[in-house]
Amino acid sequence: MNVLPYHFLRLYIIIIISRRYIRKAIAMKKISMVIVAISAMISLSGCHEDPTYVDSYFQRQSVIEELSNELKGQYSNMFIPVIYNASKEQLDYKHLWKGEVAEDGRPIIHYTFGGYENRTVTLQNVPISWISFIIKDLNLAEAVKLLPDYDISIPYSFASSDEETGGASKMGKIIYSDSKVPVTLNYGGKQHLVLFNFKCPVQFVFDADKRPISSGRIQLELISIIVDNVIVQEIDGYSGEEFFLSIMEKAAPFTK
Repeated sequence: MNVLPYHFLRLYIIIIISRRYIRKAIAMKKISMVIVAISAMISLSGCHEDPTYVDSYFQRQSVIEELSNELKGQYSNMFIPVIYNASKEQLDYKHLWKGEVAEDGRPIIHYTFGGYENRTVTLQNVPISWISFIIKDLNLAEAVKLLPDYDISIPYSFASSDEETGGASKMGKIIYSDSKVPVTLNYGGKQHLVLFNFKCPVQFVFDADKRPISSGRIQLELISIIVDNVIVQEIDGYSGEEFFLSIMEKAAPFTK
């Protein structure tokens, strides 16, 4: 005995019922009922098509595990701070930086990539106190100026960079997610929870067939400051303030 596939059987039943409905409508001379019946038959028969799934190369667990473990390690590289206040004055960071410096005087930052079990990149000893240079609230600025350096963790993931070819394309990109840094500060006679909200707008494109892959350039951009769940300052460039740290693209691990 032959058994029809489910969707063919469903379509057959829809057609039978619709034909009976149309005959009844014609006998009653109700053209509107005929139109409704035909429209229903067309829409119902078309909304049960089997979905098409694209097997993206960068969605495979084995690929994610291989790539993230390949990035795993400690890195050291130059980074460029771009910090302007509302008066378009630039922070003289070279005189404030207390860590390692390159031959041209630019600061060197250390950062660590976690592997498959911990897909984050951690920037070590980031000078959060430099944010005070762009803060408009003077009391908040003075409190931030006294902050020590902080480690900032940024989640990362992989995706296909070629949306058109899809499928098994091996052109991929590393996506760095947003990051938040919470601190507790005392100023103005009260204790406040301050949140520095960062985004990472740069995505690094790579060819998975060319190994080892590089982490590319990482850019950390401050977009807002939140105090006690209220946004007290947005940093978008239009008002003059800018704060972002850009790690150079040539990122070779010095230990693995």
